[in-house]
Amino acid sequence: MEELNQDNGPINPNLNRIEKARKEFSDKLNVPDGYIEVGLSTRGKIAAPELFYIRNFSPEDLMSLGMTAKEDLPIKLVKVLDSLIYNPKNDPKLSVTQFHEKEVIELLLHLYETFYTTIFTNQEWTLTKEDWEFLAQQYGGRDTEEFRNHERAIRTKQHRPVFDIDISQLDYHEVPDDIKVKARVDRKYGNKTFSAVFSLPKFGDFITLKYFIDSMYREEDRKYARLGEMIKFRKDAEKRLMNGENINIASIPQIPKADYDKYKEYENDKMTFSITASKALYLYEFDGQIVYDWPLEKKLELARDARLDYSTFNMVQDHFNKLQFGLKEEITVHDPIMNKVVQRKYSFQLLNLLTAIRTTGTVETTISAI
Repeated sequence: MEELNQDNGPINPNLNRIEKARKEFSDKLNVPDGYIEVGLSTRGKIAAPELFYIRNFSPEDLMSLGMTAKEDLPIKLVKVLDSLIYNPKNDPKLSVTQFHEKEVIELLLHLYETFYTTIFTNQEWTLTKEDWEFLAQQYGGRDTEEFRNHERAIRTKQHRPVFDIDISQLDYHEVPDDIKVKARVDRKYGNKTFSAVFSLPKFGDFITLKYFIDSMYREEDRKYARLGEMIKFRKDAEKRLMNGENINIASIPQIPKADYDKYKEYENDKMTFSITASKALYLYEFDGQIVYDWPLEKKLELARDARLDYSTFNMVQDHFNKLQFGLKEEITVHDPIMNKVVQRKYSFQLLNLLTAIRTTGTVETTISAI
């Protein structure tokens, strides 16, 4: 009960805020040296805590990540990041499995900016229509030999335009206090009503989904890997031929129609299953029953229910796609082709961030011979 003054009003109407500040101060006093305070842009409104503490990667951490196979990297990253977070009470909420993927990206950017450098260098530049038009003007038109040579060098990666990103200048969405990370779908069937609640998946959910699908299709993936490479290689060659490159298409093996049809059937089957599994991943409540913590294979049976059809799930995905939080995709960078500052969409990838961290020296750290 709040303490009252002589006028029967509360002495301090902000006791909850005072208690919160006291706890944060107490926690900060107990944090070991070497840990930094992290407050993500989501401010505790999505999945990650409002405030937590983390240390830098150790050489052993980075070596372990570097030796991990690409397909196993997400789960290894979770283990390493969890070991970096100061979590003396083993709070399950202080695990990146409980974060949203956008929050994991932001956390890695924060670590990179704090311990390494503010500049994310040598990112490959994908030319825009305006870039190609600029080059055409520079070389006297698209039909000139100079333009075709330059175009061929770019498309074949012999010439690789790059750009840098200043992490300190990135913008993040302001998360509203009333943001909703769950969505309810209600449908009527005659005199009956069906409802389902979907929740915004966490990073750990996506890892579970990936390993589930990989496990389901491991044999088919191996069987069709070579055929898939051949189909992709032929399509790339045909595209380059259309772009004016000198490609001997007759030297590229033809894919028998029967093999091509089998590959497409496998590809479509895997895609359909992936959509169903994604639907199951989002499921939080099904017809009044909480199913969020059910095993994925059990939730798959619910996801196949005819009442959760394509249009219904499409509405759910549209709802979550409209939620704005985390890093804004529009960033300001220097266009290496037109030599000017432009706005463009860019999505940071976990693998690229980890590679940058592994290959960049820590900031404000020097070594000298004595």
